[in-house]
Amino acid sequence: MMAAGRSTTTIKRHEAELNAFAGFLEDRGQALPTEADCVDFVAERSGFRLAGLRERTGSRHAQLARRPLILLMECLDGGLPRVGQATTPPVERCPARFRAARDEYLAACRRRGNAQASVESKQRAADQFLGYLDEVGRETLDEAQAQDLAGFWARRQRRAYAPKTTGSLRSALADFLGHLHQVGQIRDDLAGRLPPQRYRRHSESVPYPWTAEEVRLVLDQIDRQSAIGKRDYAMVLLTARLGLRVGDLRRLELGWFDWRAKTLALTQHKTGVALTLPLPGDVGWAVIDYIGHGRPETDCAQVFVKHRYPFTAFGSSTSAGCRLRYYARRAGIVFPAERSQHGLHSLRGALAVAMLQTDTPLPVVAAVLGHASANTTAAHYLRLDTEHLRRCALDVEDVLDARKGARL
Repeated sequence: MMAAGRSTTTIKRHEAELNAFAGFLEDRGQALPTEADCVDFVAERSGFRLAGLRERTGSRHAQLARRPLILLMECLDGGLPRVGQATTPPVERCPARFRAARDEYLAACRRRGNAQASVESKQRAADQFLGYLDEVGRETLDEAQAQDLAGFWARRQRRAYAPKTTGSLRSALADFLGHLHQVGQIRDDLAGRLPPQRYRRHSESVPYPWTAEEVRLVLDQIDRQSAIGKRDYAMVLLTARLGLRVGDLRRLELGWFDWRAKTLALTQHKTGVALTLPLPGDVGWAVIDYIGHGRPETDCAQVFVKHRYPFTAFGSSTSAGCRLRYYARRAGIVFPAERSQHGLHSLRGALAVAMLQTDTPLPVVAAVLGHASANTTAAHYLRLDTEHLRRCALDVEDVLDARKGARL
């Protein structure tokens, strides 16, 4: 556990549990434990009885008691303890009889060139709907009816999901149902029976309007003497100065940097389009400082890794994006309640607005942000450039006079 980078507190907690377990075995007159002994010990320590040592449970006390035992049993079985690995097997949420159809759909998504993140999102939507079909007793997919879709959607609506979350589910589910109908798995085109999209995607939430001073305050809060601080400083700086998406930041590899030409070349995860960006000196040195003096020894290909064994890349955009919010709180920055976008991605908006306010041509802004078209940049970020929008303001009296003239 020490070699895996576990903290002293964690090691002492495991040691205390193992000492208690040794006393438990001694009272039973046993030298070596069985899984049944482990389950009994967990029940005694937590008051929660597991059916098996690796059974999924929501009891935190049971989890804390069994983790050291799982590592111990792995050692007694002649293997190496897998520190940092999941203690329970992943749950397969799709009913067994529907898995072949689900897997064929996911393979079709990959053949279409869908990004892995999109495939995973579509799998979650498909699994949820197929799980509902199993609950209502549908034995085969061709038994699915519009009333099943209505029941599934009504159940979802009872929960307070954000409009964007609901919209993403609707889009993924429509794609899945359309595929099933196209390949003849279901008779009716249920995708057409989904409720219409009732929200405007780009107006539900607005990125936090970062100022250059606020970004500086956040960077000042990062402890650049620590390994994690070196990592976080480089990540925030890359996003603030180059506008990298979080997905591309997580995938960043050392070979994508050309130190002689001072450029960063990558293929964007979201669009699949190649992008080459100039690498400012402070950004480059921040990355070099992290790699040389902060990054742990690991075979992971990505530049930025988690500083907990086994030192793998960040698993989701949320795990990387939360770092900015942490330092913003330390800097005393309070986000308005009505603005939900204040993760790393919001810094892309700040960069776009900063460029627009210095009269950078829209095609240049689009090229830096990696947009396929300047129309995308206009749709997302022109509305945030309040300084230029003020110049477009109309006098109320002029508007009223124009209306009167039109009536006459």
